[in-house]
Amino acid sequence: MFTKRLYRSYQFNFKLFKSVFDWTVVLYVAIPGFVISFFLYCDISENFHAFELQQNAILVLLFLLSFFLVKSSVRLFMYDADLLFYKQQTTKMRHIKLCGYLYSFLQYNFLLITILLLASPFIMLPLWKIMLALNVLSVLHIVIQYTFQKWYTKWPLLLVIHALITFSLFIMPIWGFSGLLLIVHIILLKVVLSNRYWTTEIRWEYEAFYQWMKRLYQFSLEIRYYMPAKTKQPLLLLAKKKVLSRHRVDNLVYKTLLRKLNYMKYPVQLIAISIGLLFVLPTWAKVIVLGFSVIGLNVALNSIFNEIKQAPFFQLTTVHEEEWIQANSRLKRRLLAPLIVLMMLLFFIV
Repeated sequence: MFTKRLYRSYQFNFKLFKSVFDWTVVLYVAIPGFVISFFLYCDISENFHAFELQQNAILVLLFLLSFFLVKSSVRLFMYDADLLFYKQQTTKMRHIKLCGYLYSFLQYNFLLITILLLASPFIMLPLWKIMLALNVLSVLHIVIQYTFQKWYTKWPLLLVIHALITFSLFIMPIWGFSGLLLIVHIILLKVVLSNRYWTTEIRWEYEAFYQWMKRLYQFSLEIRYYMPAKTKQPLLLLAKKKVLSRHRVDNLVYKTLLRKLNYMKYPVQLIAISIGLLFVLPTWAKVIVLGFSVIGLNVALNSIFNEIKQAPFFQLTTVHEEEWIQANSRLKRRLLAPLIVLMMLLFFIV
């Protein structure tokens, strides 16, 4: 049963992946990006000079990164309807939960080992100790996150646990981390295999599953439109009654962008990443990054404008196609041109 559920999960994820990504994206973005990243990684790793960092600075950096490298939930492949058959099929249900538990941490360790091996030329730390410490943190992170639901209890405990484990990296021997990992796994397994925590287990499954779906949805603005908006509106809404442009469509788009700042999340992220890469890449790679950034910003603005055009309030106004095309070109000139100029200046200055 676990194998069937795992297969169906991968089958669903593959269909979801195909609905989000087009083959042109893989052909024009993913493959060139992979090739460029490979040669860039080889170039940087060969010419990399290790920084002489103090031990405390290394541990503080690892403490901050630990919140991004831990596993925050477990997929147990359990559903609400399974509770009806739990009493009749106790052994089978425990077997599914145990298989899901082992699969979750095996998958996590595979990804963790891959990341550590890729980062091995740049870090001067014992990799096995880091891997064991992050596994201990992951188990404790899951236990604390689902045992204490109040943020003022949960987050202080998480900060203390992350600090204790990371700052004892040079003090505790490797067998100490191994023993601690065994103990925390026994504690978490006891929680997982207990029927008293059934609602928690279902929440683990749903949160782990929909977290993956949410990551995929972020790559498509059209699909992201159907996700519930969690971002709050800005406190200061500029120009509620003031006309921002003499063109009617431009004015509506400007006011929409001011009220829904989450529309600009992807362009801002792309600009920040591109500017950061301009400071560290060689000249030939900067040219490629600059070209892809301009193309990416153009595609992002097109998606944002099309999404705004499909909004309900835009359907209440009559906008001719020619009027919309003219507004689209004007908006691109006013929004995209300054960004391109800024990035060109950084390209020649850095």
